[in-house]
Amino acid sequence: MHLLTLIRSNYYLKIMARFLEKRMKRYLLGAMRHILKQPAPETIDSLVDIKKILIIRPNFRLGNALISTPAIDAFRERFPSARIDYLATDKTWPLLQQRPVDHFHLLSRTAILRPWQYVTLCRRLRAKNYDLAVQVSGGSTSGFIVTRLIGARYSMGARKGHQRWYSIEVEGKSSHAYDAIVNLTRPLGVACRNRPLLQLTEQERYQAITKIRQLFSLHINQPSERDFIAIFVGGHQNKRWPLAFWQMLIDDIEVCKIRYVVFLGPEEFRLLAPIEQRLMSSRYGSLCPPLPIRHFAAVLERARLLVTPDSGPMHLAAALDVATISLVRQKKSLAFVPREAYDTILWRPDISTVVDAIHANLDRQATAAPMHAISVKKYPKQRVTSQPSAAPTYSN
Repeated sequence: MHLLTLIRSNYYLKIMARFLEKRMKRYLLGAMRHILKQPAPETIDSLVDIKKILIIRPNFRLGNALISTPAIDAFRERFPSARIDYLATDKTWPLLQQRPVDHFHLLSRTAILRPWQYVTLCRRLRAKNYDLAVQVSGGSTSGFIVTRLIGARYSMGARKGHQRWYSIEVEGKSSHAYDAIVNLTRPLGVACRNRPLLQLTEQERYQAITKIRQLFSLHINQPSERDFIAIFVGGHQNKRWPLAFWQMLIDDIEVCKIRYVVFLGPEEFRLLAPIEQRLMSSRYGSLCPPLPIRHFAAVLERARLLVTPDSGPMHLAAALDVATISLVRQKKSLAFVPREAYDTILWRPDISTVVDAIHANLDRQATAAPMHAISVKKYPKQRVTSQPSAAPTYSN
């Protein structure tokens, strides 16, 4: 496990590990192409006796897991009496709680160094005799491998090249990641939300209010639990912004007398000390250290908006219908940023542009109906199921 930590914390080791992983998957895909037969083409209406479904998205990035969430509800609506299981990871599984899933199978990151765990997981899934295996992401090689190896009667996923890989193949090209899920579920003939979903419990919301009050407890004029903006200082590799950028942004927001909370992710511990020092004399800002993901989501839900790079919290905000100001540095991020009318996308902005966008968004909210009230009316209430009674299946 120490080796995994070293790889994640070292940029060059991470690049090398990703290169080796992609090369290994490419060889494995080539072997599968010659060994496995192409499945017979099917349509949703031609599927017979669908009682057990496995949705497959074993990805460790929070955003990628969240993007898949609308598919769960779409398959539940299309197959209301079927057992729906989900293959996730032990890191992202909490984000999928409260969705209509009967059972979770979890893949651990340790499987990277212990590939026999992956084999054991595939054997366990194969023994379940699923009727339909759904590969949520067209670009996930590991998900594709599981889809083909578990022996489900039917398979479904995005079209890849000229060779048929699934029983039901859908159009794989889309200009935005959220649209890919809509395209995947279109053959089901049911509505699918075009951005992520996350449902919180009342207890989580109560804990969030308590946390917000704690964060602002040292301020003379304490704001209400919704009278603040959130700033996420983090991101993945080249999507990150330098520390100096965030420090200058904090200074300008302080001058504007806007209440704010700065959030750090688990990979941003090195930024904790300098930002904490910056906020020592702050009258309007507070620093929130890393929280458990659902606790963080509950706090974020109460923010008026989130300023963030392309990151997992950006998709969390989209799932919670919180307005975002996305700070984009890479062109590929444009295919992932939230794009509702209340969201703002800024391409490599300077500090003044970000501050202007914050003011514009807050002014727009002041003259419009509350954001969360609009969201509740716009989308029907989702079906909620309790956490599976059986313990989640870990691959260790």
